[in-house]
Amino acid sequence: MGNSTKKNKIIMVNSFKGGTGKTSVALSNCVHNCMYSKEYENVFFIDIDRFGTSMAYALFQDGELPYYFEQYTEACYERVCNPIKVDKKGNGFYAVLLNPVANRRQDYHVSGRFWEHTDIGGTVFYKDLISFMNKCMSQSVSNLFVVDCSPGLTDLERQLLDAFYGMRQKGTVSEIEELYVTTFDASQIRKTVDCLNDNRGFLHRGNRNVSIVLNDLHNWEENSSDSHFDWRKNASDILKGLKDSECVKIRYKKFEKDQLMVSMIDSQKKMTDAIYAFVLLQEYREDFYSEKSGHED
Repeated sequence: MGNSTKKNKIIMVNSFKGGTGKTSVALSNCVHNCMYSKEYENVFFIDIDRFGTSMAYALFQDGELPYYFEQYTEACYERVCNPIKVDKKGNGFYAVLLNPVANRRQDYHVSGRFWEHTDIGGTVFYKDLISFMNKCMSQSVSNLFVVDCSPGLTDLERQLLDAFYGMRQKGTVSEIEELYVTTFDASQIRKTVDCLNDNRGFLHRGNRNVSIVLNDLHNWEENSSDSHFDWRKNASDILKGLKDSECVKIRYKKFEKDQLMVSMIDSQKKMTDAIYAFVLLQEYREDFYSEKSGHED
């Protein structure tokens, strides 16, 4: 625990379809802050993918039993923080995980009570998650929360965004960043644009920081000329399709073979054994396309 000037940031990572590499983008933001920027003393990867998360398998060795968020209590909030080592010294990097064998869309287990009704379970989960984050922020350290969502802006994600912007208004959170991840697949891009347009009136607040992340999962940029795409042209076309593009940046996350291979059968590794594959490249961090400035670097 340190004594630096306290600040808190939330990065909410989402997509409108599964299989876009959303979780890799979320983890990369955590790893980069732990290893390089060190801007925040505590970094929390918060997994709320209730469609069926697999993060426990990616982060922990066979036989390790992490704590899951169903065990959360306000009095012992640290209990659900699973420490993740990215170097020999260790640091304030924690994974807050859902149970991989439970369907969190339908049920949520709290203090021995089993909620089967979807609305009740979602409400309990939402309240516990906000309670957990507030407990973390009540300590005299700077915190980064990277929230890995279920695909789509469901009621839970909407409630959370509302709460997060409320925290910013109160001054407990200094910055909120929304990332929406898609591949170069035309249907995924179109769905991302349509969904953002459909939700543009939701939480229409000033000073939003929204990025659409073009995640090159298939190495389109470096393959033969017939499958090469100019991501900046794609970015320009995307912005033209958005009805409210003023606050939107387009970022390009290039193909990273080492990161892809970490999860592949017969070559898979735990993320902690291939940590350098998850470092955010400078191009992604500093090079983006926006309506106001076109190409920036």
